[in-house]
This record gives sequence, C-alpha cells and structure tokens, in this order.
Amino acid sequence: MVRAPFERFFLYFAAPESAKGHGTRMSEDDPDVRRLNEIEERLRKAREKRGEVRQVEAPNSKLGIAFRLVTELMAALIVGGAIGWGLDRILGTGPFLFIVMFMVGVAAGIYTVVRTAQQMNRDQAAKDAGSVKRE
Repeated sequence: MVRAPFERFFLYFAAPESAKGHGTRMSEDDPDVRRLNEIEERLRKAREKRGEVRQVEAPNSKLGIAFRLVTELMAALIVGGAIGWGLDRILGTGPFLFIVMFMVGVAAGIYTVVRTAQQMNRDQAAKDAGSVKRE
C-alpha cells in the first residue's frame, strides 16, 4: 500500500542524523525492556499451560448445519443450470440442455446433501462414543 513506503520515507528524514542507517538499541536496564521480558515470560507460561488443557470442540449448531446443507444443494442447482444454459447458448439447442443439466444438478445436490448428512451423523456418533468411553 501507500502507507508503508511513506512511513519509511518520513521516519528516515525525521530521524536525527546520528540515527540514520543505525538502529537504536535498548539497554537491559530500560523499564520498557524489563516489562517486555516479563510479558514474554507470562506468555510462555500461559502457552505451556494451554498446551496441557484439552481443547473442547463446540458442537455444530442446528442453524449452521441447515445453512451448510442448503448451500450445497443450491450450489449444485446453480452449477447444473449454468452449465446447461451455457451449452444451450453455444449449441443453440433452446432450453433442452438447461432443463437436462438442471435436473442433473438437482440429483447431484440431493446426493451431496444425503452424503453430507450421513457423514455428520457418523462423526457425531463417533464423538458421542468417544466421550462415553472417556467417562
């Protein structure tokens, strides 16, 4: 973007002559350095503790599942219809290929929705079985 080169240009010309081309180094006695070191140490400890805690996955919401299934069905319908429409335009066959490909899209969409729902059921059953065994 425009912002980063402008900032470099401004900082170069706004810096004192002694600092141009050199980075300024903070000493270990500086309170900011000590505070940064303390924060880094706290972050390291928190990351270690977080690694020990088991991640709990939130269950899928019913609305999220419904949106996913409807999206997959609509995508198949739109793709099938678009392919049929495009082939009709190229080949000049009228609405014949549009109707055929739309029906193929319907079949593909229903097949995908059923397959996805079965996979979700298998995943949920495996998750439920895993949680029962741990208890």
